Amino acid sequence: MAHENEEIVRRVYAEGLIDRDVEAIRPLLAADVEFVNPADAIEPGTRKGIDAVMAAFDAVDAIGTATSELRELFAAGDYVVAAVTFRARSRASDVELTQDEAHTWTFREGKVTRFEWGRDLVSALEAVGLGE
Repeated sequence: MAHENEEIVRRVYAEGLIDRDVEAIRPLLAADVEFVNPADAIEPGTRKGIDAVMAAFDAVDAIGTATSELRELFAAGDYVVAAVTFRARSRASDVELTQDEAHTWTFREGKVTRFEWGRDLVSALEAVGLGE
């Protein structure tokens, strides 16, 4: 399953689903899916359920434009960690943010059960058993 999960995540970034067509992510989500923002995010915490997760994905679009450029994928069983360069530009102030992020996707039976992002790739890899 690790290869299939990796291909799903690769498609999410390649087709811009996480940035431009988030509604296309909905069929990939398990009913009990979670979206986890880190403690230092604008809106930290965990969103649970498909509607709450979709709202979290949509929230970035509400403030401006964003892109998540995939740099590398790491697969470990039910986990796929994506090393990403995230860029966002606010509509209100035209300020641009660029940061490296680690997106951890957790799968069960081909569906996403958890999406968690943070800024520390090493920690994300360690959390899924791929660290040193």
